[in-house]
Amino acid sequence: LDSMRDKRKEQLRKLAAKKTEWRAQGHGEYREVKGEKEFFAEVKNSERVVVHFFRSASIRCNVIDRHFSDLAPEHLETKFIKIDAEKSPFLVERLHIWMMPSIVICINGRTEHTIAGLDEFGGVDDFSTEMCAYVLGTHKAINHHGK
Repeated sequence: LDSMRDKRKEQLRKLAAKKTEWRAQGHGEYREVKGEKEFFAEVKNSERVVVHFFRSASIRCNVIDRHFSDLAPEHLETKFIKIDAEKSPFLVERLHIWMMPSIVICINGRTEHTIAGLDEFGGVDDFSTEMCAYVLGTHKAINHHGK
C-alpha cells in the first residue's frame, strides 16, 4: 500500500512540474500571436497547439474565441492561440486556409488536422463548449474523455 501511495505521489509531483512548465510556455491562456515568426516559435515550443485563424469581421470567429477562452485554462496540456488571417497571407496560403473560422491542430510541430468552418461542431453557431472540447479531443488536440 505504501509503495502505491509513493508511486502516486511521484506521479502527482511530475504532473505539477509539467503544469508549471506548460504555464511558463504560455499554456492556460488564449491569446493572439502576431505574424509568421511568432506563430512558428509557438508551434515549435509546444507538443500540442490549437490555432484559430480568424477575421475580426466574422461573427463565427467570436463564437470560437468564447469557447477557446473557456477551454484554455482547463486544458494546460494544449496551447491555444489565434492569428489574424488577413495579416498573415503566407500562413493562410501555406496551410490552405480558405474559410473562417479555421482551426489548425498542430501536434509535435506538425499540422495534424484543420477544421474549416463549424461543420464538425454541428454546423450551428450555438454549439456548447463541451461539444467544442469533444471535437478537439477526437483529434487528440486536448485530453478529453467526455461524451
